[in-house]
Amino acid sequence: MKYTSFDKINMNPDWCFKNVRSVEQWTHGYHRYPAKFLPNLVKKLVEERTNKDDTIADLFAGCGTTLVESKIHGRKSIGVDINPVAALITKAKINPIEPDKVEKQFNAIIESFNCYDEKNYENIAVHDRIDYWFSPKHKKEIAFIFDSTLTH
Repeated sequence: MKYTSFDKINMNPDWCFKNVRSVEQWTHGYHRYPAKFLPNLVKKLVEERTNKDDTIADLFAGCGTTLVESKIHGRKSIGVDINPVAALITKAKINPIEPDKVEKQFNAIIESFNCYDEKNYENIAVHDRIDYWFSPKHKKEIAFIFDSTLTH
């Protein structure tokens, strides 16, 4: 078997994104996600390899990087992922919300914390995915917010 040395591969600086903080653009930084696709790589692929009328499919959509870039560039897209948390993150990233609605809901959540008592959330059930992503303190606060939405 013949191997090629990496130093013999021609490098194109147009595909180098080492100094770009692309996850801070648009909605890419909403939530951390393992094995995240570099937004700048997807951006370049969409710009150079697709046309306005194309539909872009991502069969392992993860947290929706390709779908976000497709939307930014005016392309239709479809994405699939087996992970329900990834699907939820993607939904949040690609569906715009009216700023007034966000502000109203945010203010209601902040106000509801006047009634928050951490002691009421000491015995929350173990949940592998939620426990992986959130600290115990934040898990309690999320449970409170969830309970608050059930009563309104």
